[in-house]
Amino acid sequence: MSVVLSAGQWAAEQFAGVELGDKRRANRAVKVAQAMASDPSGSIPQQNKQWSSTKGAYRLFDAEQATFDAMINPHWLLTRSACSECAVVLMIQDTTQLDYRSHPGCQGLGRFGSGRRRHSGLGMLLHNVLAIEPLADGQARVLGLAWNKLWARTGPVAQKRRTCKQLVEQGSESDRWMQAARAIGAAAPGSRFVHVGDREADIFRLYQCCQSLCNVSFLVRVTQLNRAAVAGHASDRRSIKASDRPQTTLKQVACSLPELGGKQIWIAPRSGRPGRWAKCLISGEAATIYSPWKHSRSGNPLCCWAVVVREVDAPEGIEPLEWILLSDEPVDDLEDAVRLSSWYALRWMVEQFHQCLKSGCKVESRQLEHADRLAPLIGMLCVLAVRLLQLKNDTRLMPQAAAINHVPGESVQTLARMLKVAAETMTLRQFTHQLAKLGGFVGRKSDGEPGWLTLCRGWHELEIITFGFCLAQEPRSG
Repeated sequence: MSVVLSAGQWAAEQFAGVELGDKRRANRAVKVAQAMASDPSGSIPQQNKQWSSTKGAYRLFDAEQATFDAMINPHWLLTRSACSECAVVLMIQDTTQLDYRSHPGCQGLGRFGSGRRRHSGLGMLLHNVLAIEPLADGQARVLGLAWNKLWARTGPVAQKRRTCKQLVEQGSESDRWMQAARAIGAAAPGSRFVHVGDREADIFRLYQCCQSLCNVSFLVRVTQLNRAAVAGHASDRRSIKASDRPQTTLKQVACSLPELGGKQIWIAPRSGRPGRWAKCLISGEAATIYSPWKHSRSGNPLCCWAVVVREVDAPEGIEPLEWILLSDEPVDDLEDAVRLSSWYALRWMVEQFHQCLKSGCKVESRQLEHADRLAPLIGMLCVLAVRLLQLKNDTRLMPQAAAINHVPGESVQTLARMLKVAAETMTLRQFTHQLAKLGGFVGRKSDGEPGWLTLCRGWHELEIITFGFCLAQEPRSG
């Protein structure tokens, strides 16, 4: 099994099946994707080199049939096919903002922001579902994107908050969480999908949606701690009147959960802070939560399990970790609670994907005249960002494997010639370290493993060197 395909092989695999109304457009999509894979951060002219190829790329993104969904749909199908072969797949959902304030001339963009600056941004919003397969020791294999949604807030700014009835009738942006679960659908027999979300995903309708699908679960960090809840599973699953509402809250239930034991959990690096192992106490037990009473005069019970993770002896100056998680995955002992905690700790991988998209693929630096032209380009870049994330993550899963069996042979042979070693003896770890050094990785003992950015830069350098090496091997004419 190849961990990393060549640019041409990858482009053909991901985009050969794209339906754009004309076979020639599909062929053009493959060529444009191959050029992007060879130079992810380059502009369209830099990637395509010649004006004829550059013009072909612009025409591709200008075609009416070239939409975001049409461009990324083949990748969705490949990802979901890979998911069906896994026992457990984490569907990590998250939303990111694409900021195009540096390109105000682009038409069709919308507003975004939060707090006092909630309408100050100019760009689009992108909701992603990254599918990963959890492995032992907190590792995971990146399968791809199972679903995405791209949109812009172009409508008028609401002058007052809508009523609950209006939200149900007209819909809201929070519907994207349920749309994702329904679009991905049920898991195949023998497989299980777990939708993972941060506090923004604490939506009762999402929990109901997941439970209505076969072999689908949820794992969400809670923010609505004042919702009605009781410890244990309610014996009566029927809805109850507001007058019979439990007086206990989810916060009170979480505080009374029995302690199951202690465990160290890996906290990924974030916001300039290095990764670390956190010593945590873990509690967990069955619980029943109720739907919000503001939506109706009765409350519907939902049986699930609550897990509380609290860090002890946190380093000085660092806020201790505290997670309150809800899931319909059973929690009978410490092993079950640790498994759910470890799964939620993998949520950072979707943030890594966003970094690959923004810093590696420079999605916010793209300058096209209309959001409708940006949309298919963003779809193609989303697939490319997955490739960058896999380059960093999946090569670490089997570091001692022979690189020649998992990486394009010409790339391994070129790098081996540069290092004056035998290509057959080079392991994946040796290959990725030497590759990253081409991209600026120093490789000192204290540097740890290379990141996706240096790997991306190194891969681009190696592509150029390999291309020159192949040209030199060709017989000269005349």
